[in-house]
Amino acid sequence: MTIFECADAHGVIVYNGIGMDDSGLTPSDWLMELAEKKLFDLSIADVLQGIGADLEIRLKTLRAKYGASRARHTFIVAAWEHGAPVVYGLSNYERVDQPGEETKGSEVVRRSTSPPLTQRLPIRINSSGAYPFRKDLQAISDAIKTSASINRVKALCVKAVKDIAYGKSKGKGTVGASCQWALLGPKRAELWFGLDVVGGAIAQEMPNLINIAAEVPLGGTFSARLGGLGQLITDSYAGVGEAAKVARYDPIQKRAFFSELRCGICGSPWPASHRACEVCSYDEHRDRSKRGHRRHGGGRDTS
Repeated sequence: MTIFECADAHGVIVYNGIGMDDSGLTPSDWLMELAEKKLFDLSIADVLQGIGADLEIRLKTLRAKYGASRARHTFIVAAWEHGAPVVYGLSNYERVDQPGEETKGSEVVRRSTSPPLTQRLPIRINSSGAYPFRKDLQAISDAIKTSASINRVKALCVKAVKDIAYGKSKGKGTVGASCQWALLGPKRAELWFGLDVVGGAIAQEMPNLINIAAEVPLGGTFSARLGGLGQLITDSYAGVGEAAKVARYDPIQKRAFFSELRCGICGSPWPASHRACEVCSYDEHRDRSKRGHRRHGGGRDTS
């Protein structure tokens, strides 16, 4: 995730599609390269145009090597622009203002904008890639309509991501159960983020920050505020005590590197910030649930 501030807006950028290019760079790295060229000092219109043009060039190279069906990518930008919420899409195969998607990525990256919000209590939910279950989307919408707490709404959004991850293939699908979240208010100082991990986390994985400061909870009364105007923060973790020592900083490349082991039981990736393997944690939870259902069922049969 990337959180940014530009000349007339602030918001969050997430993506679906390319995970890493042939140079070992992620789409988050692509955005940071643009930030280093001062793109995010300009207006939101210029930022969107610059990201789209850069993406088009990168996808051209990937399309030539891997084909149009694999060279598909979407950036979704949710921002406060002049005090109003807006959602933009930059994609070569889908739009944020209409359903559906193309099976092959086009040569052109197009910008789309969600329709204006005119309802008394506007609710807009956008997703890209693997889509949430309808019941989860309805629960989120109902919580907002009934003025539930922000924490309740956030928890339901995290649950929606986990339900996708654990909906098929025993937690080994295209979406992981870890969920990096952000809450953004209309004022630029109103910005919080965190990482929700199955089994718990020993450190908080940070989104990239461009020209903006954000606050992350570290547990209990501890929190950290990082970033600020003119600052670029990438590939970082925040923690208390030993939990903060999950990264190694390379002074030559001027970036941090994080170890990602593999679980000794199932072989799934195990990020340094996680207390437990998500896949094994899921399997253990599922086994407990089955035992509980069997006990509960037996009680009903004998009553």
